[in-house]
Amino acid sequence: MASFSGSLATGGRFDSSTALGKVAMVNFWWAGCAPCRLEAPELQRMFARFGTHGVVFVGVNTRDDAAAARSFEETFGVTYPSILDATSGAVQLSFANARPPRATPTTLVLDKTGRVAASVIGPVNAYVSALDTVIPTLLRE
Repeated sequence: MASFSGSLATGGRFDSSTALGKVAMVNFWWAGCAPCRLEAPELQRMFARFGTHGVVFVGVNTRDDAAAARSFEETFGVTYPSILDATSGAVQLSFANARPPRATPTTLVLDKTGRVAASVIGPVNAYVSALDTVIPTLLRE
């Protein structure tokens, strides 16, 4: 399990230990990224659909300060939390041995043990049907 934590754009902190025993989606993004803007509404729909089944969603903002991240979240209606990782890169580094994000956006799906079970490089929009299969399968494990 990649152990990670960080300050949230809306205040407070996120710690990956709260996701152990649950399926999690970790999305790496930044406000000026056009593909991130494209996928934001789809990620929010997935959060609305799967969050009620216990899937933990967390964004990882790789370049912005809190104000820019919050503005993006308000503009695109994103309601799940995002860690601010621009200064340290610690969250990105925590996945270096498992499946490092190679581009932005990248979305990692973690199984209940925290292992990377699936990854999407680029917007998730083209992979919704695959994720609609993978996530319920991981929930049943």
